[in-house]
Amino acid sequence: MPDGKPAGMRCVQLDEHNRCRIFGQPDRPDVCSSLMPSEDMCGESREQAMRWLGWMEEETAPAPRG
Repeated sequence: MPDGKPAGMRCVQLDEHNRCRIFGQPDRPDVCSSLMPSEDMCGESREQAMRWLGWMEEETAPAPRG
């Protein structure tokens, strides 16, 4: 995704098991490489982790133009 991934859109690099196809590759975006798992981020389930990621995307999304 050369122009970045819009908030709420699934990353095109995720496979059918939600694993990053470019993990460890030099072209993996810095923002992805900088994510460090923590209890706050991961929670106790996949659902909690996905909620956290959704919140993070909303909080860091650019303001709409207009």
